[in-house]
Amino acid sequence: MSTQREQLDLFVAIIGDIPLRDDREMMSAPMVSLAKRSPMRLDWEGPSGQKVTITASEQTGGIATIYDFDILLWAISQINAGVERGQKPAATIMFRPYDLLKAVGRATGGKNYQQFKAAIARLQGTRIETTIRRRDKERMEVFNLLADYTLDEDDHGRPLGAQMTLPRWIHRAVVEGREVLAISPLYFDLTSGLDRFLYRLARRHAGNGLDNPDGWVFTFKDLHKRTGSPAPFGQFSRDLRMAIKRNALPTYTMTEEKGANGPMVRLEWRRLLL
Repeated sequence: MSTQREQLDLFVAIIGDIPLRDDREMMSAPMVSLAKRSPMRLDWEGPSGQKVTITASEQTGGIATIYDFDILLWAISQINAGVERGQKPAATIMFRPYDLLKAVGRATGGKNYQQFKAAIARLQGTRIETTIRRRDKERMEVFNLLADYTLDEDDHGRPLGAQMTLPRWIHRAVVEGREVLAISPLYFDLTSGLDRFLYRLARRHAGNGLDNPDGWVFTFKDLHKRTGSPAPFGQFSRDLRMAIKRNALPTYTMTEEKGANGPMVRLEWRRLLL
């Protein structure tokens, strides 16, 4: 009976290419650090009063980064693919680290596996307190970015298999709320943490140009808060202008504009400009 129960509580990862999906409500708020050397805590309050507090366990040395978040993007995409195939995926995914690393554009050598181990530990050690609403309900939610994980290795430390469990807050959003949005595979090619954040923000708010034909505008000050950047506003503004100059986001373009409350950036679907 226990073995049958364990099988019901596991979702076996789908091998091969699957459509990429992101969690809608995590795309416009800081849930991770944009810097590779992350702080131990981040706080954010949104324009509508939403609050997010992120803290890290001492063992991990910092909160999860937006590069670590690739693991969650893969997991969300797996669960979503299961739903679209008529399954009822459990929150616990059984997978091979090799398949995950290949899917997110990473190399699969021993060093890369060690980096994966550090990343999955940071995700599990990152605690979120948020009032971001789900399905029109606003309440305080507290969870870790991964509920738990297990890594199976041989006697030489080589990976054999793995399991990870998504927090209920995310699992419910995918399976019940269907609060996911498609993202471009080119997202994984972005090397700048700020570019990655801006792409997810654009995908969340500017969409495919149909609902927002003029794109979406954010002030530099708002973006400084949304990213959770510890950099002074002047330095952040310089970094943002460099991102605008790179204009490297898949599907979207960025332009700086003047506003009543200071400089702004417009995120716009590229096809509108053809």
